[in-house]
Amino acid sequence: MITILLLPINAFAEKVVFVSLDNLPPKVYQEDGQLKGIYIDVIREVCKRLNIEPEFQLYPWKRCVRMVQNGKADAIFPPFFTEERGEFLYFPSEPMSFTRNVIFALKTRNIKVKNFDELKGLIVGVNSEYSYGSEFDSYKNNLNLEYCGDEETQIKKLAVESPKRMDVAIASEEPFKFLSKQLGFSDKFEVIYVLSEKPSYVAFSKATGEKSKLLSEKFSTILSNLREEGIVQQIEDNYLK
Repeated sequence: MITILLLPINAFAEKVVFVSLDNLPPKVYQEDGQLKGIYIDVIREVCKRLNIEPEFQLYPWKRCVRMVQNGKADAIFPPFFTEERGEFLYFPSEPMSFTRNVIFALKTRNIKVKNFDELKGLIVGVNSEYSYGSEFDSYKNNLNLEYCGDEETQIKKLAVESPKRMDVAIASEEPFKFLSKQLGFSDKFEVIYVLSEKPSYVAFSKATGEKSKLLSEKFSTILSNLREEGIVQQIEDNYLK
C-alpha cells in the first residue's frame, strides 16, 4: 500500500491511509461535510513536509484495528500503547498528544485542589457515563457528586455562579475545552488538578514491514519539529481557545 517508501520519502507524493473513529472531537470530527480536528490538521502538516498525501478513512474502532492488523490501512489514530498493540503497530517515539482527565473550576472561584480529600465539601460534577480511572472511581463515594448525562450539561452547570450548581467538574481535558469554546465559555474555566495523563499516538501498521517502520520514524521526527516550532500548539489553540 505504501511501496513508495522504498524510494526516498520525498521523491514524490503518495497516498498513505490513516484510519480513525468517525467522531472524536476535537481530535477528529466532521462539520458541514468537512473533516476537521487537531489530529487531522497535525497529520496534514506532517505529511506535507514528508511529501505524502494523507487519506483519512473513518470507521468504528474495531474495524480500524483490523485494517492496520491486515495491512489494509497504513496508520491508526489515536491509540494508547499496549504490549498487545505493539505486536502489530509501530509506535513513534513522539506521541501526538496526552489524554488527560482533569478537574475544572471557574477562574473567579480561585479553588485550589492538591488531592482527592480536598474535594470533600465541594459539589463535584461528573459524567455518569464515564470512568476517570480506578483511583478516582474507588474514592468518589466519599464525595458530593453531581451526575450529568453529558459534558454540555457539566459545562453549563459549572458556568453558573449563582445559584451555585457545581463547584468543580471532572472531565477529559480536550473535549471539555473544545465544547466550552463552542458554548462561549472558553475564558471562564481553568484546570486546577490533573487526575491522569496518558500519551496517545499515530501508530503504523507492521503488516507492511520496514516501510511502515521508516515512516513511523520520519513521522516522529517531523512531529517533534512541528512541536518545537510551536505549530502543534497553534493548531491546538485554534480548537481549544
